[in-house]
Amino acid sequence: MQYDKNTQEQMFAMIASRKQSGLSQKDYCQQNHIRYHVFHYWYKRYRDEQSASPEAAFIPLNVRPSFFDTSCSNIEVILADGKRILFHQAVSSDFLKAVIS
Repeated sequence: MQYDKNTQEQMFAMIASRKQSGLSQKDYCQQNHIRYHVFHYWYKRYRDEQSASPEAAFIPLNVRPSFFDTSCSNIEVILADGKRILFHQAVSSDFLKAVIS
């Protein structure tokens, strides 16, 4: 079944409205005269689209030079999927980006 982009935007807006309402899906559908199975179909598409496109980004880390102790330069990076990378010496931010990318 194919829907146009306008329909998708309307349904996704309705899903956001349901979340803000605090109502259950069933109650929201009854109050807004929407068939539950149609709402559930769009909710599943919304959820799939949200999980398919996580936005990855670097978070800036500002370190004051006085707090940077080169005698203890172990760096551990914990990625979103739980993997860990441990560096036993200082590395440049460019190197770190290359390793993570």
